[in-house]
Amino acid sequence: MVAQIAQSPILTSPWQVPIPQKEYVNDRVVIYYRDNSWVPIKYCYLLKAIELHYRIWNQSGKEVFVFPTDLDPNSFS
Repeated sequence: MVAQIAQSPILTSPWQVPIPQKEYVNDRVVIYYRDNSWVPIKYCYLLKAIELHYRIWNQSGKEVFVFPTDLDPNSFS
């Protein structure tokens, strides 16, 4: 049984960056959608943004991005 567990992934996650630490979950962020330019959708707390990201992804297959409030991704496009 141990060999079987070692061969299969125990935890899979679509996150490509580490999950935020507890002290950052109440930081304000902006959720953006990308459509020719970055479109801000909602200002909220990081924890809520993570929940919305998964809900949107599961319901529509669309991807949204979360940025700090002081970073406008349109300034880099």
